[in-house]
Amino acid sequence: MICYNRLFDLMKKQGKLQKDIREEKIIGQETLRKLKIGTGVLEEYDYMESVVETLDDGTEKIKKIKTKKLRETSIDTKSIESLCVWLNCQPNDIMEVIPNTWENAERLCQILGCTKDELRKKLVMPEK
Repeated sequence: MICYNRLFDLMKKQGKLQKDIREEKIIGQETLRKLKIGTGVLEEYDYMESVVETLDDGTEKIKKIKTKKLRETSIDTKSIESLCVWLNCQPNDIMEVIPNTWENAERLCQILGCTKDELRKKLVMPEK
């Protein structure tokens, strides 16, 4: 996963707030939300699917069905660039890569606020 705690530490050090990001239109609200949880984290979302249903009279009707899917959070490099320009820094000043390995499980759990048993639901992890 990529952890952005360094971003929020640097912002605090420079006296910048999350509301400044929104007000100055540095990045969007959804991107800010992803920065708070980290990228590479699995999250569930609603997906609308079209299904063709055949009626008793033989006609077909398109029906929308809401299903749940999983995706990994991600942030584009343009957002990273915007933050680095705004903070006058380099990417490694705002982000840290923490490999999704069981050796890092304790640290990953601390960042994500979960137990080791819950970790597999939050990250793609190798088999033990």
